[in-house]
Amino acid sequence: MLHLRHPLAFVLLLLLSCLALPLRAEIITSPLDTREYRYLQLDNGLRAVVVSDARADKAAVSLNVAVGSNANPAERPGLAHFLEHMLFLGTEKYPEAGDYQQFISSHGGSHNAFTAYENTNYFFDVDAGALPEAVDRFAQFFVAPLFSAEYVDRERHAVHSEYQAKLRDDGRRSFEARKQVFNPEHHYSRFAVGSLETLSNSDDSKIRDELIRFYQRYYSANLMTLSVIGPQPLDQLETLVRKHFTAVENRKATAYVDQAPLFTDNSLPAQLNIETLRETRLLSLSFPLPPIREHWQQKPLYYLSSLIGYEGSGSLLSLLKEKGWVRSLAASPAMDLPGQAMFSIQMELTEAGWQQIDSITADTFAFIETLRRQGVNAELFAEERQLAEVQFRFRMSGNPVHDVMRLSQALQHYPTPYLLKADYHFGTFDGALIHAYLDAMRPDNLLLTLEGQALPTDRMEPRYQTPYAVQPIAAERLTQWQAPIIDARLHVRKRNPFIAENLNLITAAEQTRPQAIWSKPGAVLWYLPDNEFKRPKADFYLTLLSPVANQSPRQSLLAGLYTRMVQDQLNEELYDAALAGLSASLYPHLQGISLKLSGFSDKQPLLLDTLITAMRTPELKPERFARIKTQLREELENSFQDKPYNQAFNHLYTHLLGSGSTEQKLAALETITLADLKAFYPQLLEPAGLRLLAHGNLSADTAVAMSQQVRTTLQPQTLGWVAELPHVLSLPENEPLIDTFATEHGDASTLLYLQGPDESLRARAAVALLSEMISAPFYSRLRTEKQYGYIVFANFMPIRERAGLALVVQSPNTDPFVLATEYTAFLEDLSVRLDNMSTEELTRYQQSLLSRINQRDTDLSSRTSRYWHELDRENLAFDTRQQLSEHTRDLSREELSRMLDSLMARQLLIRNFGTTVTDEVKQQALADDDARLNTLKHEQLGIPLS
Repeated sequence: MLHLRHPLAFVLLLLLSCLALPLRAEIITSPLDTREYRYLQLDNGLRAVVVSDARADKAAVSLNVAVGSNANPAERPGLAHFLEHMLFLGTEKYPEAGDYQQFISSHGGSHNAFTAYENTNYFFDVDAGALPEAVDRFAQFFVAPLFSAEYVDRERHAVHSEYQAKLRDDGRRSFEARKQVFNPEHHYSRFAVGSLETLSNSDDSKIRDELIRFYQRYYSANLMTLSVIGPQPLDQLETLVRKHFTAVENRKATAYVDQAPLFTDNSLPAQLNIETLRETRLLSLSFPLPPIREHWQQKPLYYLSSLIGYEGSGSLLSLLKEKGWVRSLAASPAMDLPGQAMFSIQMELTEAGWQQIDSITADTFAFIETLRRQGVNAELFAEERQLAEVQFRFRMSGNPVHDVMRLSQALQHYPTPYLLKADYHFGTFDGALIHAYLDAMRPDNLLLTLEGQALPTDRMEPRYQTPYAVQPIAAERLTQWQAPIIDARLHVRKRNPFIAENLNLITAAEQTRPQAIWSKPGAVLWYLPDNEFKRPKADFYLTLLSPVANQSPRQSLLAGLYTRMVQDQLNEELYDAALAGLSASLYPHLQGISLKLSGFSDKQPLLLDTLITAMRTPELKPERFARIKTQLREELENSFQDKPYNQAFNHLYTHLLGSGSTEQKLAALETITLADLKAFYPQLLEPAGLRLLAHGNLSADTAVAMSQQVRTTLQPQTLGWVAELPHVLSLPENEPLIDTFATEHGDASTLLYLQGPDESLRARAAVALLSEMISAPFYSRLRTEKQYGYIVFANFMPIRERAGLALVVQSPNTDPFVLATEYTAFLEDLSVRLDNMSTEELTRYQQSLLSRINQRDTDLSSRTSRYWHELDRENLAFDTRQQLSEHTRDLSREELSRMLDSLMARQLLIRNFGTTVTDEVKQQALADDDARLNTLKHEQLGIPLS
């Protein structure tokens, strides 16, 4: 028994006992955040944040488990990832494998999960009214999963398909090759995806037993964090969480933490060569560093990333581009692990730069030395703090599903009050700490990595068959880098001219949709001030509608070269603008070129003037043209290395929109000269129709002035051309078409495109409603039940205003003949299902689609984008959503059946065979391709017969 001799001691003990009680920590929010937040800790140790957003039409949930591939047993690579897959395939309460997916999909939602090194995250969104039932199903993953034996065996094949799908993905191949230089005792060095080999049963062990053991060891409430967003009040959300997640068992698990160092002693400095499939030239300079998590308030690596990755005047990138050696540069923490971290500077090199690796590396170390001398600066740190504070002050709530994912992971890393603000919070400037990290960026602590073709290699990464080599760095190279000559053009960045100073809101009149407030011959400005989001931000979009932008592959390429040249010319200014929260995008499209400005409105007129001046009088330098043309050529050539199903979609767009094929574009690009571009770009601008949209915190006078500025600079006074909407190829009825293409990928892919009968909104609504009905059962049947591949989906596929459906499978083991037969059988079953569908089931799908159509705009730019699309389709009533909703509500079963018949009558099958058939069959399929496609494109779109 404790005896208290002094009253003060009693008071102190009382205070300490109060501190031990569970307190509700207040979460710091931005001043304009209208959501309500509450932190919870359940009796089982699970920690959660519930968020009430009265305006939300979607609810979302994310649960994060503090275990990932780090805890995989050495003899079971991929076990954590395999477990993530298995939790979706039935629980004791909901034993049907597709029940969860079907419920989410039929209530306007989406779902997914991912396994990372230290965590596994599960998430979904759904119609707000369906949240309680969805949570009930979701929580059972962590209470009583079945791990049904039949699905354990089937899902091994799905994991293997996921592994095989990326066998020719350079990103994944390089990632695995990089692991070969790490300490083999550190789990990060190990294969994490899993395959049939690593997840097979053995004489000594059954994979199902190991799954269950892993689950019972790590899937414990005390290692779980949860976030929920919905329109329900906080008390209701808290009750929901406690009701369904209190049953999660607290096994008092300990998170796995790797104790081994990432690199063994004396393994650095070293050079790693990785041979790629794509034509690419990448240089990475990486440095292992002390841990950074404890310094989240001082943000030393964020600060250094900002300075090293800076692209404005005096920057490392600016110097290396001026020398013609580098195309792009990025600097960031490459790894953030308990007890250790790594920082990387990655550069994409030009052909000339590929011959100057040592000189580029020397310039990089010269810039690091410049930072040591003048870059650790309290004023620059204060500017970073100022930018972050402004961003947080006017922060918009995002898409609920993205926000819950971020929150559930933030709960693992930050104090509760800083769950929202941590990324924006800058504490005290600590120059000594920044210098400590800079001091680790030395030549003797360097991993220099080259990724490209024709590199000397002497080893083979076993999983992805990637050639690589690891070699020491010669002493003379290190000596050159340890005392680099500092180029006088290098200096630390100066004050940013685009930082917003006026953050006041305009006085906006009540207005519900854009109105045309200014027009001249061939030009019109649509304007809508913001009365809802109340941020000092705006979007200013413009399109120059030009008849020469896309009439041929050659013109399309010239328009692309022109916009790239202008953006490259302004890269330094655009980077400063981006740092200040002001973005700009200039790009070509089917009808011309567009420019989009978004962000803080104060300096938008300044940035607009900079952009349109460069557009009218671009600096068409030979060296810039050569660099950008080469980059474009490599992008086109590298598209042949895309995943097969992505290539299939490229073929689809090429056929339906009449754009040139990749082969045609490559042939045309070869002949284009700088003189051609100089002759072309004035034609692109004159004559041209001008469409503008100003939305947000811009006064009408400012918007008009900006529009006049655009017209004066870019557009002639006299216009003799009226823009036509792009045409979409109309597929013939009852005449299925087939396009076959070849790839070097081992997987086969089969894309079946079903085209709607017309461009009416009625057809669009009917096809979209059919898509609601088929997406979940298509996935369940062809992916879960039949295990045809990892990439399986059926999506609504509008092309311009023409509705359609796309059914897609990429398979390592099933040929397109079989898949096409399966698609037909599935669609026939859907027809029968429609005939027998109850009114209640039809109503549920209608409500699901209505929730997608009418999903609330979560920020200014999502609303601007919607209005911009309305202008593009020339709907000046801006009421497409209302019209689609009306059509959706009164669609009948009979009308849907007729629409399905109409879709099945207009088919285009795009396929490649991979290694699923013999070469003879492949060649025969390529030879037998339907020439009708070329004829149709010639008749409807005016494309010359090939």
